[in-house]
Amino acid sequence: MRLYIDLNCFNRPFDDQRQERIRRETEAVFAILDRIIKGKDTLIWSWVMSFENAKHPKPDRRDEIALWVNRAESVIALSARIEDRARELKEQGIPALDAVHLASAEVGEADLFLTCDDTVVKRAARLRLGLRVMNPVAYWKETVSHG
Repeated sequence: MRLYIDLNCFNRPFDDQRQERIRRETEAVFAILDRIIKGKDTLIWSWVMSFENAKHPKPDRRDEIALWVNRAESVIALSARIEDRARELKEQGIPALDAVHLASAEVGEADLFLTCDDTVVKRAARLRLGLRVMNPVAYWKETVSHG
């Protein structure tokens, strides 16, 4: 699978692991990243991932996450096509930054957009997207159950 992984997934391991949901999402993210390392899934990165990550206030986290660009099959650059699509998605109720991520994932021909943001998952389900939007736990369960 070609995966576009939202920055909130990359940040999940740094969150408070005493919360059950966060712990489960962290485990799923680690398992998915392991699949990327082993070549079972492919990572799609984008300019907006690098842009958003560069603003992270904690250098250790920012630097750790930034290394993943080196594992990406492709890095999607900003284009008029992304700008136009992001504008459409924003008009349909997707927050601006999330709209740019979704548009980048579509242009990068990702199969799945993984996010820990419930609002994005719910709103995306109502849209006509060129990919599926899922929580990493849901993707991991699907992957495990299908071998």
